[in-house]
Amino acid sequence: MELIIFNNILYGSLKPWHCSEVDNKYYRQRLSPSLMTPEHPDDYFLELKNIHPEKTELYVDDGLDVYQAVKITDRQFIINAPLVTTELAAPLTSTQRFYHYLLSNETTRITNRVYNTYTRDISETSKKGIIQEVVKSIKDLLLKIGTDYQTFPQDELSQYVIQQLIQNLIRLLKEIELLFPTDLISIASTKEEIYSELLGIEIPEGDINKLTPLFTTVKNQLLNSDNYEIAKSDKFSFGYKNGSLENLKTVMGSLQRQVELVDEDRCGISDLVSILTSKDIVLGTQPIYLTCETTQFSYIISKLSQHFTNLTPTAIEQSNLFYSKKGTALKRNNLYKNKTQYPKDQQAIDTILKGL
Repeated sequence: MELIIFNNILYGSLKPWHCSEVDNKYYRQRLSPSLMTPEHPDDYFLELKNIHPEKTELYVDDGLDVYQAVKITDRQFIINAPLVTTELAAPLTSTQRFYHYLLSNETTRITNRVYNTYTRDISETSKKGIIQEVVKSIKDLLLKIGTDYQTFPQDELSQYVIQQLIQNLIRLLKEIELLFPTDLISIASTKEEIYSELLGIEIPEGDINKLTPLFTTVKNQLLNSDNYEIAKSDKFSFGYKNGSLENLKTVMGSLQRQVELVDEDRCGISDLVSILTSKDIVLGTQPIYLTCETTQFSYIISKLSQHFTNLTPTAIEQSNLFYSKKGTALKRNNLYKNKTQYPKDQQAIDTILKGL
């Protein structure tokens, strides 16, 4: 598998050292929500084509197109956020912002693409080949960066982009290795191998294997199991992505007025916001009793999920905190069964959710 976008940043049409103040203005006018916070990984890619339609070399077959006509299975899942945490420096200019979201969302898109190719009805040999090829491509590019690092321009933008590229490549490598350990040729990469052997730089502090809550959900889906758990952690969270808390409160308040989201005689909308944004939901947390229809709640959750790393029907069930208006605990199967694109008050709900 070819890492087309990543390779073009260093050796092709996306070299940051070719950018000028004109490009900064160009990106400032085109940084849309679809590029920065896409609901689906492919949405960002479509937006990139709108921003750079002339760069056709970015959109060619990466080696996985041949599998896309193969039958899908029930293990398909949309991965729309990181599975491994990484600390990235915040962008200061529009051009930096473009590369920041480009690299982060491209990493998510590749993980999603590999996962949803792997889980198609293909042979075990093909599956192993896909995983081994993508790992090789990542390591090859990290080695190239280590070899060529001194030849790259030292301007602020170029150095910013190269560091972002390195961190996202490491994130991608660990996501693939940790999702598919049995398909690797050798053991998973260590910090020593990545930084010393491939990049040839000092080993930094920090954990490159720190998983997000979404990883557990994806791993369970891959294994067709509810029993996979991340080791060494008993925290539970829906993984709110540190957006505006006030915006979330406003949106949830508007949904309460529009569809009577929760039963205010038994809980409050503030309780729901607290649960959604908590970094560690503990025993004794106030349960949420719905007043709205389950089809509406399922729809709202699916729309909100882009702002979270772990807001899924499975996580809703695992929390043991959500009850239907009939008083029964919400299960993931019930939420999936009641999923529809056109619930009652759908247009009003969509308008309100645009406030996030």
